Amino acid sequence: MDNSKKEHSYTYWVKNDPNHPKIDCQPKKVEDPSQVQQPQTIGSQWNVSGTWEEKKVPMSEIKKSLENIIGMKIGQTKISAVESVEGEAHLYLSRGKKRMGYHLKITYALEDDGQIKYTDFTDDGDRDYVLEDVNDETVKHQIEELHDQTKQFVEVFKN
Repeated sequence: MDNSKKEHSYTYWVKNDPNHPKIDCQPKKVEDPSQVQQPQTIGSQWNVSGTWEEKKVPMSEIKKSLENIIGMKIGQTKISAVESVEGEAHLYLSRGKKRMGYHLKITYALEDDGQIKYTDFTDDGDRDYVLEDVNDETVKHQIEELHDQTKQFVEVFKN
């Protein structure tokens, strides 16, 4: 029996195996910066793997985006203004994909002095709304198009 004491480390088997190739683990200075590969990230530079990131989207930016709907014909009338946008909206980066989360209250003014008020406009599909002073019945039948356009302009920050 060999009574010599062996050196214990987590790589003791590499050092003692004559068939194992020697690996040079010493850092080397890069002379040409173009040889360094910068990873492509979706979010921040610190979040290279795209695990989780959350950014708040200002209501002023949401309102500015929704102003693209002004002039849209709905029924016999048109959207004349985005009167108010309240609530909160967040842009999430999760597992390498961008997602929007929002819970908004939006008020659109109509040309005929009526209003369409979304009391609950959310990312999970809730579209609770109230028509105030709207005499045109065809507005109710064409409201789905307004839902789709509103969702499109809220989620523009995802791209």
